[in-house]
Amino acid sequence: MASSSSIPETSSSVHVENPLNPLNLPPIATLGKSLIISGNVMNFNICTLKLHPERMVDFESLKANDFDIEDLFVKQGWKRYFEMLNGPIYSKLVKDFWMKAQVYVELSARLEEVLVRKDPSLKGKSREEMGLSAFNGTVIKSVLAGIEITISRAHLAKLLNVEDSGLNISEFKHEDYY
Repeated sequence: MASSSSIPETSSSVHVENPLNPLNLPPIATLGKSLIISGNVMNFNICTLKLHPERMVDFESLKANDFDIEDLFVKQGWKRYFEMLNGPIYSKLVKDFWMKAQVYVELSARLEEVLVRKDPSLKGKSREEMGLSAFNGTVIKSVLAGIEITISRAHLAKLLNVEDSGLNISEFKHEDYY
């Protein structure tokens, strides 16, 4: 009689990592939307934008010259940032992104609602019912190749491998010191 222990057990809790999203970042582009045509938010010639990419930091070279500082940055959680500096930079995409970028804050969300609510049939409806995306905090929005891109604080924290927490300095009164 065959033992059931020879059959490999399967687990439904197996974590499968997405090879297209190895850092498990929140989505920055909403797929399935129609292509968006957007003009530039900044009103000057894109050729006048000068991109100054960060320089790579060679910790080994610094160490060879008696400046062993890598551990200071690793302990502060900045290792991932320095690893990203060594990657490729697509300057045309960066320029296009920032020419169309805008900071989307709570006031922007409220103004969006006011414009949509001018339609009397939308009175008392939620943002989602009005066809607007939920407001979950300040983000940077832009359009690249017809796709809306949204970058949040959570994206930056995940990319830099740091905790997404901290104080928002703009919310403090002038008597507060930090």
